[in-house]
Amino acid sequence: MNKINRDKFPPDDSYVIGPNKGRQKWRVIENTLLIAYKTNSIPFTNGTYGFPVHPSAQTWKRELVSIQGRKCCYCEKPINRGDLEHYRPKKGYQQISGDPIQRPGYYWLAYRWDNLLLSCKECNESTTKGNKFPILGIRATTPTCNLNDEIAQLLNPYNEDPNDSISFYKHDPISHNARGRATIDTLDLKDRGDLQPIRKDRLNLYVNTLELIKLVDAGTITINQAFAKEARVLLKKAVKDKSPFSGMIMENIKNKHI
Repeated sequence: MNKINRDKFPPDDSYVIGPNKGRQKWRVIENTLLIAYKTNSIPFTNGTYGFPVHPSAQTWKRELVSIQGRKCCYCEKPINRGDLEHYRPKKGYQQISGDPIQRPGYYWLAYRWDNLLLSCKECNESTTKGNKFPILGIRATTPTCNLNDEIAQLLNPYNEDPNDSISFYKHDPISHNARGRATIDTLDLKDRGDLQPIRKDRLNLYVNTLELIKLVDAGTITINQAFAKEARVLLKKAVKDKSPFSGMIMENIKNKHI
């Protein structure tokens, strides 16, 4: 998992015509939502409120892809479109898997840039993260609550360096602390069938290519120069932040596991 450096403010996406001309689309829809809650909170507390689609979803997705590359912010798996995932779940929350869903969720953060991440479908679905948002401290339940009173147990790669809490031994994630363990468990980062095999294959490809180039440089073997050049490019690309599983590879290099 990489630290992802994004701008504090979302990309501009304001209305160019109509009564809301010049206003950011997310602010308009957030205001509509807050009025709806104030008028009748029952649909929020019983889970029947239908949250409108984020009006800037595609614009914000493109911005996040340009920043982090086409990979999941959590597991680093390659993605095509990805999900605009709510770090703090908007409809309801669970402390741990199996708990009843508590409502309302963090509804007031539903359209906020700093609560939205780009993840793969598998990290976002109900069997993994879904509504789970474990915390220590005081749970924020209204817009007037201070989010800093919550000690989130799920890592946020946009706000912190995940490598302080999660590292890798070969292709297996290992935790350094409780937050690392909570993140690995919540997202099932160790054993997920859609993730573990391709992560292992990516590491093996890197290690085998590295060993090949070492043999070439030592003069032990001779290979086609064009092939050798392509292999060197692959090695450099594999450790760039935007490349799938580069965080895993860099942690192995840093800790001398490969």
